[in-house]
Amino acid sequence: MKQQVRLVIFIGVLLLLVGQCFRVLNREITDVDKFTRYYEATDEESGGFEILSSNYITVEKTYKLNKRSSITESKRVDYQIPTFEIYTVKPGDSLSRIASIHNQNLDVLKANNPQLGRVLKVGDKIQIATSNGIFYKVRSGDSVFKIAQRYGVKSDDIMKYNKLSSTNIRVGQKLYLHNPSLKSVASTNRRSSGSFRMPVAYKGVTSPFGRRRHPVLKRYIYHKGVDLRAHYTQMYASRSGRVSYAGWMSGYGKLIIIKHASGYETRYAHLNNIYVKVGQRVNQGDLIGKTGMTGRVTGPHLHFEIRKNNNPLDPMKHLAK
Repeated sequence: MKQQVRLVIFIGVLLLLVGQCFRVLNREITDVDKFTRYYEATDEESGGFEILSSNYITVEKTYKLNKRSSITESKRVDYQIPTFEIYTVKPGDSLSRIASIHNQNLDVLKANNPQLGRVLKVGDKIQIATSNGIFYKVRSGDSVFKIAQRYGVKSDDIMKYNKLSSTNIRVGQKLYLHNPSLKSVASTNRRSSGSFRMPVAYKGVTSPFGRRRHPVLKRYIYHKGVDLRAHYTQMYASRSGRVSYAGWMSGYGKLIIIKHASGYETRYAHLNNIYVKVGQRVNQGDLIGKTGMTGRVTGPHLHFEIRKNNNPLDPMKHLAK
C-alpha cells in the first residue's frame, strides 16, 4: 500500500516537471543572449522564445510611457538683405514710436538715419529697413570676424546674409549686419568734443579758424574752417552721416557737405575728386574724395569745416585727440 502511494506521488511530481518543461513563456526575458548560452531556445511565431528547460527565471519590467508630444520644425531663417522704405514724419511722432511701429531697434533706426537731430520735424524723411539691420562699409584692416565681434553678430550670419563664399572681403565693400548691437559702437562716438575725426593725413595747418587775411582777396575776413596742408591726398568722412551736397560751389571749388545727427554738418572744400553722391549714407572713416586746389586757392590743401545749426565751429577743438 505504501509503495502504491509513493508511486502515485512520484508520477504526479514527474508529470508536474514535464508540464513545466513544455510551458511556453509569455513574459519578456531580459538578456536573452545570456540565457541561450545555457539553454536551447527556439523562435516562435508569436515573436517570443520557447525555453526548453525548467531551470530558468523570468523578469517582469514596467515601462513608463511619457505623454505623446509632437516635434515642431524650427522656424527657417530667411537670409535676405532688406530693402528701405521712406517714412514721412507726422505730428506727434517720435523716433521711439516710429521704431516700435516698424519693429525696429531704436539704435538701428538712428544708425540708418544719421542726418536726424534729436527733435523731429513734421515732414522729415526717415529710412525704414524692412528688417532690423544696418549696412556696414568695410574699412582697411577689417575682417569678417572683427566686424562680427564689434557689432555682436555671428560671423556665419554675415556670410549667409551677404552670400559670401569665403571670408575674403575688400575695402569699400558693403555688408549687411542683422540685429547688430550698437551700444558699444555708439559709446566710442559719444565724446562731446571727440566725435569727429581728422578727415585727412596732413602736414600742418596753413590757415587756422577765425579772423584772418585772405591770401587771394587780400583783405581780412572770417575763416569759417581750417586749412590743412594735404597735397592730393585721400580724404575720409569725419563722422557718419548723409551727403547733402557733392559738386561745385563758388569759392569752395569742388565741395562735399555731410549732414550729421544733432544739427551738425561737415564741409570738405577745394577737392580734386569727389567719390560720393547726394543722398548717399557714409560711415565715419569712409573714403569720400581726394584733396586738390579747385576754387579760390593758391595751392592744394583741404579746407575743412564743422558747423552746428549752420554756425561755424573751430574744427580743431572738436576733433578726437
